Amino acid sequence: MRGAENRYQSAVRTAKGFPRSPVANLSPLCDSLRIYARGFRMRFGSRNAEVGAKLAALREAARVTQAAMAAAMGVSQPQISRLEAGGEGFGLSDHLAYLSHLSTPDAGRLSRLLDTDWRHLPPPPLDHPDIDRLLAAEGALDRLRTFLAAPDTPRAVAGQAELLSRRIQGFGEFLRNLRHTVAWVGDIGVGKTTAACRQAGLVVEPNRPEDLRGVLLDTGGGRVTLCEVSVASGSTYGIAVEPLPDEEVYRIAADFSRALWTLRTHAGDAAPLVDYRPAEEIERALRNMAGLMRPPRRKGAPPDSDPAVTLLETFATPDEFKAELAARLALWRRTGRQATYDGTDDAAGRVWLKETFAAINNGRHPDFSLPARMTVTVPFAVFGGASYDLDMVDTRGVDGSAVRPDIVARLNDRRTVSVLCSRFNSAPDVTLQNLLQHLIETEVDPGLRNRVILLVLARAGEALAMRDDSGQGAEDVEDGYDIKRGHVEDALGKIGAAGVEVQFFDSAADDARALTADLIRKAKMLREAQADALGTSIAAVDAMLDNVAKAQALAVLETVNHDLSVYAERRAALGGQAHVVQRRLIAALRTYHPRQIWAATRRAGAYWNFDVYQHLGAGAAEAAKKRAEGAVAGLQELLQNRLADPDMVNAHAFVGQLLADLEGWESEFVEAVRHHAIAIYRPKLKADDALWSAVEGMYGYGRQDYRGEVAAKVEAWFLDQDELADKLERRLQRAWRQTFLKPLRKAAGQITEDS
Repeated sequence: MRGAENRYQSAVRTAKGFPRSPVANLSPLCDSLRIYARGFRMRFGSRNAEVGAKLAALREAARVTQAAMAAAMGVSQPQISRLEAGGEGFGLSDHLAYLSHLSTPDAGRLSRLLDTDWRHLPPPPLDHPDIDRLLAAEGALDRLRTFLAAPDTPRAVAGQAELLSRRIQGFGEFLRNLRHTVAWVGDIGVGKTTAACRQAGLVVEPNRPEDLRGVLLDTGGGRVTLCEVSVASGSTYGIAVEPLPDEEVYRIAADFSRALWTLRTHAGDAAPLVDYRPAEEIERALRNMAGLMRPPRRKGAPPDSDPAVTLLETFATPDEFKAELAARLALWRRTGRQATYDGTDDAAGRVWLKETFAAINNGRHPDFSLPARMTVTVPFAVFGGASYDLDMVDTRGVDGSAVRPDIVARLNDRRTVSVLCSRFNSAPDVTLQNLLQHLIETEVDPGLRNRVILLVLARAGEALAMRDDSGQGAEDVEDGYDIKRGHVEDALGKIGAAGVEVQFFDSAADDARALTADLIRKAKMLREAQADALGTSIAAVDAMLDNVAKAQALAVLETVNHDLSVYAERRAALGGQAHVVQRRLIAALRTYHPRQIWAATRRAGAYWNFDVYQHLGAGAAEAAKKRAEGAVAGLQELLQNRLADPDMVNAHAFVGQLLADLEGWESEFVEAVRHHAIAIYRPKLKADDALWSAVEGMYGYGRQDYRGEVAAKVEAWFLDQDELADKLERRLQRAWRQTFLKPLRKAAGQITEDS
């Protein structure tokens, strides 16, 4: 902060030193100065208010009156009042002078914080929970940058210093950001939305949270929520809607039209019909938008006719019916993006949110189209007691497979705690096992297990029905949970997911506060892991700087650097044969639901519930991971041997940092190959209208093996792409050199940051 203030004052002094004429020469400078001053006020104006409030609190804690402080500083009491209120005209020197008259430890600490020139990390709020760690990171970065800028920096440690600088910068930026997300994932009908609402206090009557009929988000027996829903704290109750593109809504309407027309055309046929219908929750919303709601069924009474079928009977061709349905949607009028409660009564606001959300989610709100994503704001803490900004995300229910782009992205996010919800009796559900196994096989992410909770959702009587291996029944609910936990952990171990935390929750009976505490603890664990790694890196900085003055230490580091250089030279090209990148895609085509595959073919391979390009990228990532395994393992063994050698003790801190970075470099390599595979194959594959038309046309009445035929057709396409395969191999080799070998060579001092 001192540096920024000094730079501003310097700019002012420079401006005052310019001659007053000609005016034209001053105009650009004055404009620039005004812009700079406005930016300075925007950045530090709120800082003044924050500091002022801290000053007042410290003065009151020291039992010093404003009048006494004014007398001590030689100013008027109104000036002290304005300074504590964050008024303009005060700067760092005023704050430090104020603090110098409060001889308390807290005042001294605040003085040191304010006097820090944050040159490498953005200045954190004064009440930031990790401010001491950030201060340590800033100091370490300052020492490193000063060391690297010196003309006599030994080459043996320059690479190490740059490595440590990058690590500490990354840890500092992670800790500086207080925003995290808790994402809920689970099968349709598993009860994740209800559990999420209970945990977050999203209920109509906070005093009766066990009333599951009063949750604020639309819930039921599954197949209810249309899209991903985010929930965050705000100033009032509100809903923001990101709609599906109009062309996608019309495509869904066309699928629905085709489904009804096919049913009429093949009425009475014994053979099973192809399923063209959209998902049940989508069809319900579409019908409501078009005014074609199915009448409710009454017990003992014959079902009323379907108004959509009745309307269809009035048209001679399917295109005519499709056009009528599209017109009834009236998308040109459904332009709403935001709905906000404008009252002050909390109980009424909760009812408004429940009703408005349900109306939008079910297609009954005249202002909104089908949503692709909704963001809900509530005027209370979604995670009460958290020191961080925790938002909640309820992902769209899993329909068939959880290996979807949106879900995989959530689990890969280092700032997100993922809650994988499973039914009690089948825990861990097969879809979640497949998801975890997919990530383990296609990602390099050692922190994944620490970011995931498997939440087993229990219902009345399920825990008490558990028996241990001896046949002894559970004594109480907690005992039943413990027995089930053992079964779940065994199943996770069999798929390589040992270490994933397992928790239990009964939405109708358990205390949601305990679940909230677990999720907050999980978010804190993510931050503590970063903080611990930061502390280790800072210690490595001190060890490195201490080694600079020791000739023997430098010689040891030179030996390690030589080892790294030899390794990089020998591994300049990644060995092994190119794997078949389409393997996972072909396997998915043979196993996913035929309707999901057909929907993807209608959209040139990209459908929310089956994305061809995601599976292609996953296959390329898996292949890259397997090809790099031997090379990475060889380097790990080399470094671990050096770490175990007592004669190399002066290099142990450096070697430890290298070992910590290897997985990050390997991950970068795997992700680069994933990206390159999609970038290389997607343009040609997406543009191949003949292929997509052919595989879409296979989805017809009477097909025996639609999935197998599509898989064979797509695999034949890939086998005919030698040029693309060669291009991917070249990109893979380049990615290996850039993402793995280059940072290794930098660490060894072979090349500089600018090389």
